[in-house]
Amino acid sequence: MGITVVGLGPGSYRALTLEAVEALHAASELYLRTAQHPTVAELPSVLRWQSFDALYEQAPTFDALYDQIAEILLARGAVAAVTYAVPGHPLIGEASVQRLLLRAPAAGVPVRVVGGMSFIEAVLAATRAPGVEHLQVVDALALPALTPTLPLIVYQVYKPSVASDLKVALLRYYPPEHPVLLVRAAATADEQVEPVELAALDRGRTYDHLTALYVPPLAPEASFGTLEGLAAIVARLRGPNGCPWDLQQTHESIKKYVLEEAYEVAEAIDERDWPALCDELGDLLLQVALHAQMADERGVFDLRDVLHSVCRKLVRRHPHVFGAVEVADAAEVERNWEAIKRRERGEAERPPSVLDGLPRHGPALTVAQALVKRLLAAGLLAADRAAAGAQLRAAATALAEGVPTTDAALARALWALAWLARLDGHDAEETLRHATRRVIRAVERWERAPQAANDGSGLLAALDTAEEEAPRPAEPGGD
Repeated sequence: MGITVVGLGPGSYRALTLEAVEALHAASELYLRTAQHPTVAELPSVLRWQSFDALYEQAPTFDALYDQIAEILLARGAVAAVTYAVPGHPLIGEASVQRLLLRAPAAGVPVRVVGGMSFIEAVLAATRAPGVEHLQVVDALALPALTPTLPLIVYQVYKPSVASDLKVALLRYYPPEHPVLLVRAAATADEQVEPVELAALDRGRTYDHLTALYVPPLAPEASFGTLEGLAAIVARLRGPNGCPWDLQQTHESIKKYVLEEAYEVAEAIDERDWPALCDELGDLLLQVALHAQMADERGVFDLRDVLHSVCRKLVRRHPHVFGAVEVADAAEVERNWEAIKRRERGEAERPPSVLDGLPRHGPALTVAQALVKRLLAAGLLAADRAAAGAQLRAAATALAEGVPTTDAALARALWALAWLARLDGHDAEETLRHATRRVIRAVERWERAPQAANDGSGLLAALDTAEEEAPRPAEPGGD
């Protein structure tokens, strides 16, 4: 009893290992995953075998097919010695063998693997690829995230629809004109290697079960769809013979651009301009990459450290997602988040402060409302609209007396407005942003019709319109 799995190589009987030939001739019960393989046609006539090709027509999915093959083999291997032959090497790109090896221990069935030359060596030899130290090998039907700066072999490109889907997926990483090699029947007398641009991969070409694709690597600076590519471009800008302007910049000199780009992101969201949002997020990400590069030049940290830091933080601060902690609602998530932040800062041994984690350098209205939230939660500020309204009326009276406005009177009014906004669930910063945008739109309308009389009342009336979506309520954990 037991199962011997034999690799049939890439397609020629001569490519079989001696051990594989011996195992095939010694087989008393020989199964082939498929007879649609060139090696099978060259097998000696004395060998008797049966294939699982009929199951391909019956199984609803490939996963179901491979599960069925594994179950049949395990059932036979439990009572007899069987041999299972598969194309290439049994441990490379053979899902049925993977399932067999995973389930065999529980079934008590011993499995022996007899290796063979895989399609990888055959494709590399056919394409005459230069020395490959690192190589990606992926299934066209289950494409994972790719690293375009490494060479790539894609197998199971067996029909035009698969090639079409593959092209679309690869165009997220590679430019349309990127040269690729379509390899058919590697290591057989029918071997063909066809160079083609990626964008033309699915145009007027034939595919079968012996077709694979070799994709040469991109230079780091040409890897536009990856963070590694961005880091390489920024490093080039600040490297020898780079950009004189970029070389002059420091953390301090570009600090303002982080804020500017963040506000432009917010503006694109307000406009619901999704192409602009995509562009502005890229500009914001560039600022992250520039600061990371500057830090890397001093040996402090690099972009990968930034990514590690934020990923670790997200996992650490969401124990209800990545751990065993249970939470009742979003409010409990927020309390846990703050407690975890205090522990991270070494603040667990002292009583928590109302000011812990308060943003100090954001827009003044945002910081004020965040502080109001803290004071309300601590009971240091009345959760009473009447009290806030009284403060606002007192401030308004002082401002309306016709005397020059004082900082104190204006500050009292702004503070009272932030207080009221929080009590009523408004984001004061967003409310003022939306009001300003309404006035801007009114100015734009006036400029398109300059003959219209205007004494300013029309612009101020724009503050009472609802031509845009109302500002969102204040986020519960926004500070």
